[in-house]
Amino acid sequence: MDLKSCIAYLLKDKRGMNESAVGEILKIILGINQKELKNAIKEMRQKKELHFKEDLIKPTARIKRRIPRVEKINYSLPLWHRRWTMVVFNIPEEGKRIRDQIRYQLKKYGFSIWQNSLWISPHALPKELAQYFFNHGLSERVKVFYGNLPSKDEEELVASVWQIKRLEKQYQNFIQEAKRRFKRLKRLENLNSDLKEKALDLLAKITEIEYLEIFKQDPKLPRPLLPRDWVGLRAFRIYQQLEKYLK
Repeated sequence: MDLKSCIAYLLKDKRGMNESAVGEILKIILGINQKELKNAIKEMRQKKELHFKEDLIKPTARIKRRIPRVEKINYSLPLWHRRWTMVVFNIPEEGKRIRDQIRYQLKKYGFSIWQNSLWISPHALPKELAQYFFNHGLSERVKVFYGNLPSKDEEELVASVWQIKRLEKQYQNFIQEAKRRFKRLKRLENLNSDLKEKALDLLAKITEIEYLEIFKQDPKLPRPLLPRDWVGLRAFRIYQQLEKYLK
């Protein structure tokens, strides 16, 4: 979340806040200074996203576009019977738009490209994806195969196609940053209860969005394909705990 989105989120209940309270919260959570805050408020006023009423910063309807909206997710590692799903398609150059649509759908449902036009997933072909191919007359042009791979090939596949080490590092960085961020809770003790609640809400929302950005890249591979003590599960537990702070 950028600074303006954070300001919008603090004002989402429409009651308004005074500038010093907004500044105090954002200084604790983001480390921003008074000049940065004033510049952001000035730009938002120019765009008619907020206005001042007496000593309060009040939101307008235009501010809604800055408030992040997310859907709750669940994360579980599926059982796996070591069967891979492979999808191939051969669409001529003049069918570029169709090729792009197929690629978009495959990515949407967790497939990754292995080589050329061969896409692979450890999961079964989703019914929704099969229905998409049927509805768009692609069933004859898109072929689906199932098969097994030697363990060594599976390891190489996971490392090269899904770059699981990079994803693991992203989750580790998220966990470390979340721990550092929530240590700042001690700094909130001097705030009154209303401001403390708003600060905790914002802190949790920033952390939630950061987690979901990583989660979007996670192929949700079965446990046998993941490193032991997979950090993705630890990151998800932090995400689950944020619910008690979000208002």
